[in-house]
Amino acid sequence: MYADADAIKVQLERILSSKGFVAAGRLSRLLRHVVEKTLAGQADQLKEYSVGMEVFDRDDKYDPRVDSIVRVEAGRLRSRLDEYYNGEGAADAVRISLPRGAYVAHFEDLASTPPAVPPVEAAATASPRRTWIAWAVAAGVIGTVFTLTAWLERAPSTQGTLSVAVLAFEQYSASDEDGAVAAQLTDNVTAELARLGTVSVVSHTSAMQFAGERKPLPEIAAALNANYIVEASIENVDGGLTVMARLVNAGTDRKVWVQDFAGRTDDLRALSQNIAAGVNSALLGTPAPAP
Repeated sequence: MYADADAIKVQLERILSSKGFVAAGRLSRLLRHVVEKTLAGQADQLKEYSVGMEVFDRDDKYDPRVDSIVRVEAGRLRSRLDEYYNGEGAADAVRISLPRGAYVAHFEDLASTPPAVPPVEAAATASPRRTWIAWAVAAGVIGTVFTLTAWLERAPSTQGTLSVAVLAFEQYSASDEDGAVAAQLTDNVTAELARLGTVSVVSHTSAMQFAGERKPLPEIAAALNANYIVEASIENVDGGLTVMARLVNAGTDRKVWVQDFAGRTDDLRALSQNIAAGVNSALLGTPAPAP
């Protein structure tokens, strides 16, 4: 656990003023709450029930087993922090994270993390036999890399040809929980599409700048440099979710694929993976737009 509270507070403000957090009211509020409680030595108070009451204004009838807002928003916060440290915060000296399975903040001093021992230096201290084995393994790895590189250069690739942006999923109720579920699904589907690695995926942060805007899709796609747009709407009935996902050709402004997906609020990851797989299959079965 990182000990310099002042440095942590400075880092907190730096994150909250970043592009990904400056307009993210609930996520920013949640991050500030868990960091300040942890620094105050009140980590034992960071339970799902208390967070729901203190951060998300739930009343005394709040039941975390029914209302998953804290779990959903905590998942979004973890993803948003990862995005920050992979982008704007890549050179920051202090890392703030929220480990899975808890709501207690974790602090890491990146500046004092010892560098890894270079492979050549490590090999030099090994015995001659172990050194020979290490070099043999290294040669095998290098050969594999060259073989894989050559195969990739010959293989047909859609990466960089097909580009897709996932816009904010819509929900038509006034429920905070439905809004949180829609936001989490948008984030998750973006991440799962990127994980598949078959098409170029516009970052979640970039796509979210158009959340709530009613601009023509070709205009949004042009701003994001995307060939295709994923839209979706969700319906939540007693924890059972129906998601209608749509794939739009940005050049023609025409839907090329529509599919319904069913899932539950307590297993959003599985639902997100199914949606991403459906979108990916539709994309790969769609001719690439002419440059």
